Amino acid sequence: MKIKEISVLLDGEIKGDPEYEVKNISEVEEAEKGDLVFLFEEENVKEDVESLRDLAAIIPETMDKCTARSWIKVRDTKAAMIKVLRHFYPNPVKLTVGISEISNIGNVTMGKDVKIGDYTIIEDGTIIGDGVWIFPFTYIGCDVEIGEKSKIYPHCVILDRTKIGKNVIINPGVVIGSDGFGYYEMEGKLEHIPQVGRVIIQDEVEIGALSMIDRATIGSTVIGRGTKIDNSVQIAHNVKIGANAIIVAQAGIAGSCKVGDRAVIAGQAGIADHVDIGKGAKVAAKSGVMRDVHDGEVVFGYPADKRISVMRNEAYFRKLPELFKRVKGLEESR
Repeated sequence: MKIKEISVLLDGEIKGDPEYEVKNISEVEEAEKGDLVFLFEEENVKEDVESLRDLAAIIPETMDKCTARSWIKVRDTKAAMIKVLRHFYPNPVKLTVGISEISNIGNVTMGKDVKIGDYTIIEDGTIIGDGVWIFPFTYIGCDVEIGEKSKIYPHCVILDRTKIGKNVIINPGVVIGSDGFGYYEMEGKLEHIPQVGRVIIQDEVEIGALSMIDRATIGSTVIGRGTKIDNSVQIAHNVKIGANAIIVAQAGIAGSCKVGDRAVIAGQAGIADHVDIGKGAKVAAKSGVMRDVHDGEVVFGYPADKRISVMRNEAYFRKLPELFKRVKGLEESR
């Protein structure tokens, strides 16, 4: 693809050789002749970078010069990168088969252009929308709904009555709809509370590898539209997550929590059961949240608290050795 064609795609200002043929997208450190690179921040780019001379580049409009053979100025380099990558690599992981002859498919309603990989099992009553890809070694239970153009990667387990929206991406090893962790002590032993609800995954959700979402005790566990879940995240029964939230790797959300729209829960954070996380709130990495977090509030630490409170307490804590010496000196001087 020629650089002038990319400039049309990005609606950017082109400089240098407009006929430069782009063969690949690369990082600056690994780029070879024919590659296109992205320069995100002017202060990180030296004007005399020799490695750019045989390359094409996308640069921020604030840069006046570039040593690349050809370049395009854009307002937002990250947004430009997303457009270009989607154009060059529309399907970075491909499923070449149509419907595998060595899959086991029950009485299923199936749309157009569906692809199903080897050794996949799909039980009765499931509805699969147009353009869905289901990769090998996946199990899909009874009465599941999968919206159009969703992708389910290898070794996933989608259990009964789960509802998955359109354009959902479920990465390898995800388990959706397993029993919620609910027990009640009766006559001296723990009795499992039947988990008879389901999971609803709304449109454009992405779920990272090896994450787990439990079905509700009664009703639904819900993941809101556009929410992005990283790898190895645990979401318990009856959790309700709003739209466009971000849940980062190894976070755990206990039963019946509510997470608001655009909230961010960082890596290894833990949320206690029945806690509400407000819209736009942020929970820092490794925090332990035991109370409700208000809209827009930022909390961190264990137990998690407002940023200003934690910083103040940390400042006091660092002064303890000096305070200890002073108290000890006073005691010895008596």
